[in-house]
Amino acid sequence: MTRIAVLAIVSVLCCTACDKDEPTPTPTPGGGSGSGGSGGSGGSGGSGGSGGGTVAVTAVKLDKTTLELQINGHETLTATVEPANASVKIVSWSSSNEGVAKVSTSGEVTGVAAGTATITAKAGGASATCAVTVKKEEKPLVALDVKITGKIDHTNYTKGQSGTVEFNRFPATVDEFKAVREKIGGEPHGAVALQVMAMEMYRRDRSIGLECIKLNNTLSNVNAVVSRLKELFGGDINYNRPYQIAAYLKGAEPGNGYNPTKPYTVEVIVDPAKAYQPSEIFQSKFLFLRIKTKGRDNGSSGQNGTSDGLYVLKTKKPGEPGEKGKFFIVNNSAGMHSQVKPISFDHEFKGLD
Repeated sequence: MTRIAVLAIVSVLCCTACDKDEPTPTPTPGGGSGSGGSGGSGGSGGSGGSGGGTVAVTAVKLDKTTLELQINGHETLTATVEPANASVKIVSWSSSNEGVAKVSTSGEVTGVAAGTATITAKAGGASATCAVTVKKEEKPLVALDVKITGKIDHTNYTKGQSGTVEFNRFPATVDEFKAVREKIGGEPHGAVALQVMAMEMYRRDRSIGLECIKLNNTLSNVNAVVSRLKELFGGDINYNRPYQIAAYLKGAEPGNGYNPTKPYTVEVIVDPAKAYQPSEIFQSKFLFLRIKTKGRDNGSSGQNGTSDGLYVLKTKKPGEPGEKGKFFIVNNSAGMHSQVKPISFDHEFKGLD
């Protein structure tokens, strides 16, 4: 199945937080309304900028033309579109046999079963292929280990409180995600870490990631999250951020390729500038939290070194996830959806386990 994110190249506008601590959405490249889905309206015709003629894509090149993987193994292919000033740098990825090897919209190839498959990257009228062989040997998944520390008060706003979640790898299935939720979902910072996990799982596999996002978000926030992730993990070379989620892990920064320290650590603090607020709709209370990160500059909010605020809560509202208030869920995570700073050209993002 071909995954295409149609996004044209424009200047990415800087976002500032509004009075509700929700950043203005980064405009969809191509001048679209930012509705998420398949990107802006300017990409499908390849019209490029509004002031001149178009520059057609003449070639697509991959950094590898052959690839050997184990089952469960994964590796990211890098596509280069030529010429460098092509009007639209939209790369779509497809696999000739997803039962053997699947590929994400950012070019990450995962071995599924023994056999061969061809991965194709297309841009404009040009394409390039990589022959993939998946060996019978299965790459063993180490046992998923998650630890939660720290204390954030559920009802009383207290400046300075913080918590961390450590884990050795990301969940691979919905069942693993549910098992992690049982362990950490009853704490506010646990819900934040689960959001980090769910968003990275969506990058790797749309269907698995979507189910996890639904488990950890209010109904109203699911579409907002998915729409932005489609853009961040789409095919526009200039807009794509495959390292977006890595930026929220301890030790990751643009200067080291957003390669975090291990075990992976999500560091969460209570928003020092925003007290908890009651919610009549959810008959609950919003807790405002932030993630420590070196991928964002929030000088306008006075909170450099953190994400924009996330809203979490427990609710018994019918139809909402969280098992009738057993688990914290996320009602707003817009700050995590805004592009993190671009990666250093001197380093390569090596992916996450």
